[in-house]
Amino acid sequence: MASKVKILILVLIVFVVVDGWLIWKWQSDSIKEEVLIFTDKETYDKEGNLKIVIENDTKTSVCFSSCYPYLLEKNEGVWKAYFYEECKTSNLNKICLEAGKVKAFQIRLNLIKEGLHRIALPACVGCNIGEDFKEVGRFYSNEFIIKSTSE
Repeated sequence: MASKVKILILVLIVFVVVDGWLIWKWQSDSIKEEVLIFTDKETYDKEGNLKIVIENDTKTSVCFSSCYPYLLEKNEGVWKAYFYEECKTSNLNKICLEAGKVKAFQIRLNLIKEGLHRIALPACVGCNIGEDFKEVGRFYSNEFIIKSTSE
């Protein structure tokens, strides 16, 4: 009887250790499976430029729209996306960022509304350049403030 209890306890310990390892592995993999977006500052003057860094931490390429590679979202109690210009071409995968790669660019802020913002990045994960853009995921930057130069 005592040996059966010891075997049962040993099986239970092995199960708990394996289950804990699987949960840890799943969580660490899912944390890394994303596109990270960072701005260089938290506050910007309306007449300045916003610098953005995009890091692809997924295991596949991530493509962005030729029309709206990113959207601006303003916090008005809830996040509301808005287009900063009108698209006059076909909406294709224009820029693709391979797994593990980084891209940086700037946005002129003179036409952007003042207030609390973030960047929303619609993405086509695992797509190819030149294909029709189909959003299959959306990633977000940190929050930042745009203020008028007179403030």
